[in-house]
Amino acid sequence: MPDSDVKLLETAKERARKAVEKEPSRANLDAYDKASRMLAECMAGEAEASFGNRLEAHQYLRRLGYKIGKSKFYQDCKAGLCRMQADASIYKSDLDGYITKADLIKPDQVKKDIESSDLNLKKQRKIVEKLTIELEEMELKLKMLKKKYDDEVETAQAIKAGALMAAFNFLYRSISRDIIQLVEGNYRYTQPLIAFLIEKAEDLFDGFAKMEEIEIEVKN
Repeated sequence: MPDSDVKLLETAKERARKAVEKEPSRANLDAYDKASRMLAECMAGEAEASFGNRLEAHQYLRRLGYKIGKSKFYQDCKAGLCRMQADASIYKSDLDGYITKADLIKPDQVKKDIESSDLNLKKQRKIVEKLTIELEEMELKLKMLKKKYDDEVETAQAIKAGALMAAFNFLYRSISRDIIQLVEGNYRYTQPLIAFLIEKAEDLFDGFAKMEEIEIEVKN
């Protein structure tokens, strides 16, 4: 604000003060309070306008570490991105707002951001490597479990096959006399013989299918 405006407000406040001294009426007190408040606001505004022109504001930005060219800053001021007062001064609050709106970044901050990004990237890579190792270990365990299961299934099938073979041997040995008596050496009894063997085999498979455990006795 121009100095003339400040002087006018100071004069108005002084007149209001004298009026209160002469007659402390409510109207005079209100006038004095209003003049005092307007002068205080004006002085606060004057205190905030710490940059007399664009050059001073630009130099301040450079001191802070912002690498922005003077021409670019002047163009932004002309475009209204950085607010200027009527006398070409710039409030610090408006310059702070410009820093945010223009997304100005200090080189040191850029370096810190890059270092932080690199650090996060390294952490993420370590996490991925750890997860990859854990995944490989899980796959290996699954393969081992599958092999163990396959071996157990194969062993169980071999045991069942052996048990079935033994059962057939026992069956045919136990019914051999019945077979001989049935056919009496006559081929005409072929069909009854086949039916007889199928019946005995079906009985054997029914019993074998119901077996839950198989006990194997190994004799030396």
